[in-house]
Amino acid sequence: RRKHPETDPALLHEIVEIGAVKLDSDYRQVGKYSAYVRPQFFEVSPSCTRVTGIRESDVAGAKPLPEALEDFLLWIGEEPTRTYAWSDSDQKQLFQECRAKGLWGEEVPKPFRRWMDFQRVYTRLLGLSSRNRISLKNAIGGIEVNFAGTQHSAADDAENSAVLLTLVHDKEAFAARTRITRELMN
Repeated sequence: RRKHPETDPALLHEIVEIGAVKLDSDYRQVGKYSAYVRPQFFEVSPSCTRVTGIRESDVAGAKPLPEALEDFLLWIGEEPTRTYAWSDSDQKQLFQECRAKGLWGEEVPKPFRRWMDFQRVYTRLLGLSSRNRISLKNAIGGIEVNFAGTQHSAADDAENSAVLLTLVHDKEAFAARTRITRELMN
């Protein structure tokens, strides 16, 4: 904050990576998107690097958020979209940061209007309280699948979430593959 006193006080962090997968109507993966984002005000903190592995040097040549979001929205396309994310923290960060930087007025871009906190949904489907949310890594391990890629990589988290989303849409497979987890957690 000392370096940028003009920064909106609500802006505590900045987006440094965008990652997503695209599923078709049968929940098959048809695309994967990954891009670093150069922060406008803050440097990549040591705690961010510990969690994500992303360093300042990784984002130094990346596009700033307005351009990165433009590229991402082009990748999403014009089809009707529902966004699923593991927790609501990504949505909160995106919306708060875009408003703080004056990127959106009151009109949120169409692809971001139908946003689902898939962690909350998945936790509920397991029969757990919303206070006992399960981590993405544990949810993947609970269906006896190894976590693909690097934990907290935006694109890898999206790909692992898609595995769970696909499973949820096959009720019999979901019941069979989560039986042990549901018994242990309950």
